[in-house]
Amino acid sequence: MANFGSKHGVDDMVMLTKINEDAILDNLKKRFMANQIYTYIGHVLISVNPYQMIKGMYADQLLKDYRGKYRYELPPHVFSLADDMYRSMMSEGENQCVIISGESGAGKTEASKRVLQYIAAVSGNNPEVLRVKNIIMESNPLLEAFGNAKTIRNNNSSRFGKYMEIQFDYKGDPEGGRITNYLLEKSRVVYQTKGERNFHIFYQILAGADARLKEELGLQGPEYFDYLNQGKCYTVDGMNDTKEFQDTMNAMTAVGIEEGEKAEILRLCAAILYLGNITFVEDEKEQAQIHDEETLNWFAFLLQCEPANVKAALCSRTITSGSKRASAYACPQNAEGAVYSRDALAKALYSRMFDWIVNRVNEGLSVNDPDAFTLGVLDIYGFEIFQKNGFEQLCINYVNEKLQQIFIELTLKAEQDEYGAEGIKWEPIKFFNNKICCDLIESKRNPIGVLAQLDDVCNFPKGTDEKFLSKVGEAYSSHAHFSMEGGQNEFTIKHYAGDVRYNVEGFCDKNKDLLFNDLIDLATATNSSFLPILFPEAKQAADKRRPTSAGNKIKTSIAVLVEALKRCVPHYIRCMKPNEKKKPSDFEDKLMMHQVRYLGLLENVRVRRAGYAYRHFYDKFFYRYRVCCDATFPTFSGSINEGCDAILRAMQIGEGEFSKGKTKIFIRQPETVFALEELRDRKVFSHANKIQRFFLRFALRRHFWEIQMSGNDMLQAKKQRRRLSLERPFHGDYIGYRENFPLKAVIEKFGDGREKVVFADNVNKYDRRSRKQRRILLVSEKAVYIVAVEKNKDKDKLARKKHPFVYDLKRRTELSRVGSAQLSTHADNFFVLCVPGEHDNLLECRRKTEMLAHIKKGNPSFSTKIADSLSVTLKGGKPRALTAVSDAAAGPGKMKGKKICAPSGMPASTRPNLPEPKQMETQAIAPPSQARAAIPRKGGGGARASPAVAAPSTRPA
Repeated sequence: MANFGSKHGVDDMVMLTKINEDAILDNLKKRFMANQIYTYIGHVLISVNPYQMIKGMYADQLLKDYRGKYRYELPPHVFSLADDMYRSMMSEGENQCVIISGESGAGKTEASKRVLQYIAAVSGNNPEVLRVKNIIMESNPLLEAFGNAKTIRNNNSSRFGKYMEIQFDYKGDPEGGRITNYLLEKSRVVYQTKGERNFHIFYQILAGADARLKEELGLQGPEYFDYLNQGKCYTVDGMNDTKEFQDTMNAMTAVGIEEGEKAEILRLCAAILYLGNITFVEDEKEQAQIHDEETLNWFAFLLQCEPANVKAALCSRTITSGSKRASAYACPQNAEGAVYSRDALAKALYSRMFDWIVNRVNEGLSVNDPDAFTLGVLDIYGFEIFQKNGFEQLCINYVNEKLQQIFIELTLKAEQDEYGAEGIKWEPIKFFNNKICCDLIESKRNPIGVLAQLDDVCNFPKGTDEKFLSKVGEAYSSHAHFSMEGGQNEFTIKHYAGDVRYNVEGFCDKNKDLLFNDLIDLATATNSSFLPILFPEAKQAADKRRPTSAGNKIKTSIAVLVEALKRCVPHYIRCMKPNEKKKPSDFEDKLMMHQVRYLGLLENVRVRRAGYAYRHFYDKFFYRYRVCCDATFPTFSGSINEGCDAILRAMQIGEGEFSKGKTKIFIRQPETVFALEELRDRKVFSHANKIQRFFLRFALRRHFWEIQMSGNDMLQAKKQRRRLSLERPFHGDYIGYRENFPLKAVIEKFGDGREKVVFADNVNKYDRRSRKQRRILLVSEKAVYIVAVEKNKDKDKLARKKHPFVYDLKRRTELSRVGSAQLSTHADNFFVLCVPGEHDNLLECRRKTEMLAHIKKGNPSFSTKIADSLSVTLKGGKPRALTAVSDAAAGPGKMKGKKICAPSGMPASTRPNLPEPKQMETQAIAPPSQARAAIPRKGGGGARASPAVAAPSTRPA
């Protein structure tokens, strides 16, 4: 059970006795110091980064514990949220999404991995499903290698945004999906501040490549390459670049990247590193010249083109005159212009390679199923405040402002507005609406936003960063969330998460995101089969339209993302970081209080505490829960509203626990909703179970006949038989196991979670002193279970009162380890279940013949030994001899010391009359499903082309 109050704080902060920021902070601190990193605020999950791997936190067994459980049954966990998403998708038939937000370093990527881990574990295992799940799981390390980097605040910071949509069929198995990526921080390819690294893949290649590959690509240490040595940081604590390289290569294979394509990707990464080492000097005409021809030759070799073509593309630009008789001529660049072209080419090569990798993952996941359910996981870069914040930080923080706005609108604003519209009595709760910040950045109307101002400046040939700073200073001089405070060339925006000073240096160039045609034309001058795929425009006619700016692209893509999220039922994970040092068990009150405030946790708690956990239209409520009430199911002649009232009365939901609006019904406590859902699940399962059992009586006639014949053959001519059991029909389940959810939970916990139980019955177990104990015997397709019913010894009185007795697994034995069974020759129900190398069990079961037949079916080597002298191996290996004797007064049989007293029965030679069932005629009611047409792979990049350009004769110094 979840703990709503303990020395480690409360699981759900709606249950706090005091509602203020200090109480919220104190509760988070208590839980964090006890390694309880997850906490609820209603349906919102708060996650505090522990900066360590907590033992058992994500173990397979814990994952099984959360499967099929409601939120109140177990402590808060990301597995619980994932289970809620998955079950809601299947039961409601609605698309779901989880929005994971928080600062950089707060643990968003880890949270997204755990959601995917849970989804992969609970879905099916047929070959196609396994292929899809493998691509989904392996895409994580692949995209992390190419899209993540070490920053000052995070050793594995996502430098791109990712929204993964997984498509499920009607059975709940993943059948495909799609990844949409947002705003890769490609400037990191050419520049890193002190203490930071470039993208992980570069260091992985240098550390993990074998001697042959290093020789082929001319690889050196990271300090040799200018694109890697700026931050003076080459390793990351807890990260093994050599091992990560192998993981990345394996992930490429898993998502469908071929060996030739892998080689091209590694070659391009090496080429980018050598491109960064190309430097320029100016001649007497102030024209750029290559300083080191040998480095140029290496880059040209790796790019598989001629050095002269590279030199011309970097050191000059082709200018086209605007006259009717347009003519093109080469215009030499100075050293500064050449450096700009070099870095622009490096960023373009890397970002387009990254997009190609994402596209290849999507090809592997592509499926055309308009009826598929969708589950989305949004893992996007966190809010950032650095010493120097540029254009990338403005875009990143703008995205986080939009996500915060979604959270506010759907959890605070929309909820309160709905109460007013439905006529529910409500005391409004004030909160900060960050729409004013979003408008400041993205508005298209007067006054236009910061990004639109930047576009206006960039549209003029002489637009500069200084001109942009002057324009925004004039436009927003009186804006409450904008100021010109800060150093030279800086302006400040007051975001929801704090004030950020932005330095405008490079704003215009990064927003224009220009790539000169000379650089694009290199793609047509290469012998590589891979490079032209990255630059398809090289073979197309020149587009004279003004290219879309980077700021406009991010606004458009985020608008599409917001619409996609609003079409789903949202779930939220709010990630928080306890300290700036990435240190375990270190909780900085000041830092955490800042996050409590800007995340609006206090307002969230207040709205949840005063509001309603559930609301739905009357007809939706009635048709979903009518099965819970005998008065409304299976038929009901009254109105929808009358039906809702009947359900509420049947569930004994008090007047203060619900309110009725104009079109919707509102239920206050989540526990009430959970109880309704739990009862509904069991009612639906019970009805479905009855229908299944009715049809299985016919569909499995031959199966049970074969089991009967097998069981009787094992005892034929060896053991006397009871008249009533000789021709008894077999059913398999004699204790209602299919509807016994607590017992099924025990089997799921200690089994593999997917075992099918084929036999279930009550038995008696006898100990070494012949004392009888009641047990439940279960035989699955994989194991034999012996379960006891015992008193609940939980320390929680409420838990003991609710569940006075619990199931306790006493023994689980794999079928392959069960060697034999010993039985007497008399008509009794006793047998000894023998496990070689372990102790035996003396059991009494009325339906032993059926049970033995099921074990025989699961383990063909299983045998029976029938004699009146039996031997039981006790714990510790000591044998105990038993003797079976005839006793007419023994009833069905009983133990007396070391004697099994049994009555006489029908002769051992008696054969049952079991005619073989005839096959029933069947008629197809639906045409067989046709195989899905194969989806042609897009893109190219087949076998690696042999470079026509010779490798440089000398290796780099």
